Amino acid sequence: MAIIMSELPRDLVEEVLTRVPLTSLRAVRLTCKNLNDISKDGSFIKKHIVEAKKKQVNEFELIIVMNCKIYLMSVDPHSNVDPYITLKGTLFSLKDDANDHQVDDIVSVFDCDGLLLCITRDLNSRLLVWNPYFGETRWIQPRDRYHDMDVYALGYDEKKKYKIFRFVDDYYSYSYIEEEQICELEVYSFESDSWKVVLNVTPEWNIYYYHSGVSLKGNTYWYATNKVRRRGGYDVVVFLICFDFTTERFGPRLPLPFSTCNIYDIVTLSSAGEDQLAVLFHDGFTSAMGIWVTSKIEPTEVSWNKLSLADDMGMLISNIPTNDRSFFIDVKKNVAVVLDRGARYIAYIIGDKEYFEEVDLGESADLNCWPLVCSYVPSTVQIRQL
Repeated sequence: MAIIMSELPRDLVEEVLTRVPLTSLRAVRLTCKNLNDISKDGSFIKKHIVEAKKKQVNEFELIIVMNCKIYLMSVDPHSNVDPYITLKGTLFSLKDDANDHQVDDIVSVFDCDGLLLCITRDLNSRLLVWNPYFGETRWIQPRDRYHDMDVYALGYDEKKKYKIFRFVDDYYSYSYIEEEQICELEVYSFESDSWKVVLNVTPEWNIYYYHSGVSLKGNTYWYATNKVRRRGGYDVVVFLICFDFTTERFGPRLPLPFSTCNIYDIVTLSSAGEDQLAVLFHDGFTSAMGIWVTSKIEPTEVSWNKLSLADDMGMLISNIPTNDRSFFIDVKKNVAVVLDRGARYIAYIIGDKEYFEEVDLGESADLNCWPLVCSYVPSTVQIRQL
């Protein structure tokens, strides 16, 4: 293959490479230095991304995290075959070159425009930034330590400088002894390869460590609650909080389409394209479910529109109280994919004309791995090595 491909005109080679699935791209690169160089060339990457977006007119590719592994999945709403979901396989293995071993203990993933921040189980080597397209990785060492209740986010400032935000506020410590509770807020700069403390105050609200934030236009949004110790299933006030990577500060509380929830309700955030945020609310008592998408969103203001897509689908989705839920929404195609986890991973596909499909993706073998489903488009960002 390497000899034949090397004799072809470059434009034809590029055309072939744009058709290679991401899960096979690494193997193709290893066959020939010329193919490796072309696939990592800036002009080709832009062409590849354009082609990837064209494909999303009919289908879209998603990253899905299950059992500490990262998979690529495609969804085709126009397929005549049910279900119109295909698990293409695992993305190529991650390797810790410093310790010469494979990384197979990823418990959580944060997506930012095609770059993945992978949180590993091992607190000594917890953070890994990965570009699946290039296969580039970078391990991030802690300033002092990592904590098992850390909240992380990957984003960038107005100059497109990438940073990582780390936040831990152990407000719900079982000891209830103030002196033993931890509150740390730090930002890591890729430019300086260093952490710095950004705040020395304790927030007046709480972000649960198992609720992943969502990156939008470089900033990160979380759903947060008032700081109250829950004793029972009573309602708590909920709202949206944004961390601005330019100012390196949290913005004001922003309204959600609902103002309260309780421990039996499920609230999940997702991106909806490049400039919209979506929120899913599933009532734990009535099984009512709704999805809202922002009509406007900035770190200091937000407005919402409700979609009719999920109104009658809540009863069809598992109503077992769980925070292990993630979802993806394509507003233009009016399709949502909800990933849920109990004893097994289940993908619920909700579409037009009350279309509903339940797809069993396999056994849930590791309860410490938080499920994730998000869109994927190859990223042009190359991770600078130190």
